[in-house]
Amino acid sequence: MRKPLPNALDIDLRGGLTEEVTPHAGVALLIELGRRSGVMAAAEKSLPPKQSAKGLGQGQFVESVVLLSALGGECLDDFDGLRRDRGLAALLGYDLPAASTARQWLDRFHAEDLLAGRPRQGSFIPAESAGLVGLRAVVEHSVRTYVAAGQPDRAVTLDVDAHLVESSKQTALPTYEGFRGYQPVLVQWAQTGLVLADEFRDGNVPAARDLKRVVDDAYASLPGRADGWQVRVRSDSAAYEQDLLDHWDRRGWLFAVSADLSRQLRQEIVAVPPETWELWTQERDGTVREWAEVPYVPSRAQERRDTQPYRYLAIRVRTAQGLLFGDGSTVKHFAVVTNDWETGGQALLEWHRGKAGTIEHVHRVLKDELAAGVYPSAKFGANAAWLRLQVLTANLLELLKATALDSTYRQARPKRLRFAIFTQFGRVVHHARQQFVRLATVVLEALVRPGQRRLRARGWAVT
Repeated sequence: MRKPLPNALDIDLRGGLTEEVTPHAGVALLIELGRRSGVMAAAEKSLPPKQSAKGLGQGQFVESVVLLSALGGECLDDFDGLRRDRGLAALLGYDLPAASTARQWLDRFHAEDLLAGRPRQGSFIPAESAGLVGLRAVVEHSVRTYVAAGQPDRAVTLDVDAHLVESSKQTALPTYEGFRGYQPVLVQWAQTGLVLADEFRDGNVPAARDLKRVVDDAYASLPGRADGWQVRVRSDSAAYEQDLLDHWDRRGWLFAVSADLSRQLRQEIVAVPPETWELWTQERDGTVREWAEVPYVPSRAQERRDTQPYRYLAIRVRTAQGLLFGDGSTVKHFAVVTNDWETGGQALLEWHRGKAGTIEHVHRVLKDELAAGVYPSAKFGANAAWLRLQVLTANLLELLKATALDSTYRQARPKRLRFAIFTQFGRVVHHARQQFVRLATVVLEALVRPGQRRLRARGWAVT
């Protein structure tokens, strides 16, 4: 007869564990990756030197925050729990910082004098402190390391987007959604999953502001390539500015950007003949999505005679008969502008729509699975450093999947990596004046050893 399930835990729990153990032995692969790739050495080199030689070095602080985020820590206070993991300390070779120590270190990225130009009203983007510039160099090193080890092809799709993070901090400013918070902007290399550029921003900074500089910085983070990079850019309507589109066009980059529906553009879309619309998709609820070319050429303030006009594609979404959208309408229109006159209209629209599975996925990962959903400080520079450290963590996890792990984990998100890779039991053993971590044989032979062999076989030379 089957034994019934007990009404409570049917075993006694007792204290007194004295052995040095860790539930995170699998994170040894991430530690080895960060060191073998030179990323942690780059942190030691690029960040401003500490005033005192005591305590942890810059590379150790960066490595500590990366591990905290990769293991699911959401705030600096989580260091106090994680530093009790003596097995993890043995793997690292040092004790993780206390929360108060980590907070003091993070505060050093803030430079109050750089905020002196903030106006009483309106938005403001301060220059970066020396610490933030150094941390950006570390992120760029992770990109160059990926290229050197992974040898990706020359196609580079730059996805540009901002996201909102709500915050109750007094220094957080109102966003366009009405709540207080922040609105960082990111540029991702879609083919690799790497974030090439990030910029922490106040909540009242328009997403469109200074996008040319941010995207140029993202491209500049790529190492040189003999045959050049083949660049394409995708963005929402934040990038729908004539100067920005012209800049990308002059650089020889193809782009597809959501267009604002001005009165003139809307009139042209509505005037498209019925027979011109082509079926795109029909959803299960009967909603029909169609597309059409639109003969629309907006006027330019300074237009040269040889200026090539851009191509406008319209999207029409119709509800099933008898149904209405939330605003009471039965038809909605959208538009995309591009300088690509060769790709078929539907294929180009599908490519543009693909950013929902790349940059928006990165937003979710950074906010919900790493630690960019809650900022730890009221200081602007400290929060900017926190975001950049989350970006570095995300890039290292992409590098780990590309170089050390089996292909079955190539699309794994951080929470999957925690469960399947990082959460492995290990015990610190002291024997004959040696110290080592003992793992289950199946974990060692099936996971850790193969990962180490792959890491050691890679070419980590970075140019």
